[in-house]
Amino acid sequence: MNLSTVAILGSQAVLGLVGVGVGGAKVTHREDQVEAFQRFGYPQWARIGTGVVEIGAGAGLLAGLLWSPGLTLVGGVLLSTVLAGAVVTHLRTGDSPSKTAVPATLLVLTAGLLAVRFLSIPG
Repeated sequence: MNLSTVAILGSQAVLGLVGVGVGGAKVTHREDQVEAFQRFGYPQWARIGTGVVEIGAGAGLLAGLLWSPGLTLVGGVLLSTVLAGAVVTHLRTGDSPSKTAVPATLLVLTAGLLAVRFLSIPG
């Protein structure tokens, strides 16, 4: 296994763990997540739903390391979708650039992972 493969798979593992961790914070009613969804004007059921999707996305990315690459694709697409929504939400509510930068960076990393894993660029 070469260094680039290790970097790609390591990135996938980290993104998977981020999805599970952040989703877990939402579904376990962590105070900062409850307050954030109130500030965004979203109902609390949306927080739970978002958390479940994030956990599923993270689990898909992690499971894709061991089993079917299709799980990586599904997990990556789900996580990208949630992250895009997070970026839009932070921009819409006028949050500071530092709060918007985290989901934006994770979105770019997830999209990059999907591109490297699933797009074939003719050379």
